[in-house]
Amino acid sequence: MKVVLIGDSIRMGYLPLVAKKCKEAEVWGPTENCRHSLWALDHFQMWVPDMNPDIVHVNFGIHDAIIQDDGKHQILLAQYRLCLQRFIAKVKQLDKVQMIWATTTPLYIPKEGVPMTEWKVSEKAEIAKYNAAALEIVKHEGIPVNDLHEVIVCNDFSKCISEDGCHMTDLGNEVLSDAVVKSIKSFM
Repeated sequence: MKVVLIGDSIRMGYLPLVAKKCKEAEVWGPTENCRHSLWALDHFQMWVPDMNPDIVHVNFGIHDAIIQDDGKHQILLAQYRLCLQRFIAKVKQLDKVQMIWATTTPLYIPKEGVPMTEWKVSEKAEIAKYNAAALEIVKHEGIPVNDLHEVIVCNDFSKCISEDGCHMTDLGNEVLSDAVVKSIKSFM
């Protein structure tokens, strides 16, 4: 069985652990950051069909929701929805490939001198809106969901998120990799 993991730098953090923990499968992911939904869509052929997977686990959204210098999201919500719908349609055209959608992990605002447990979620990034939009689409399409956002929240984000408010600590990568392996094994 071959599993392809698509996603941003969060995926890059948990991928080696997933490969180590999921010995029953060949686990592969691009060496580069898959960035945002439009980037993933543009690289779909090389990252998915060319790799001939049985399962594709998809996790993008933070780059989409990031606020640019002009005050707008890198990928507007309507564009994000469209990219995700197109990505799903492309996966569905592949013979016998199962897709798992992973929600976007939380994004916090680091505050110097303030304990991490008191950091606030970046409301401006609207991760909750992006996750809600994605969930509406994937549930409508009947695609299983791996709620990585909830995994981080339930495992004490202050121990899982690094000092940049975005990337994972070793513990964060451990709990995410456990959740990814569990979702993959549900298809075995």
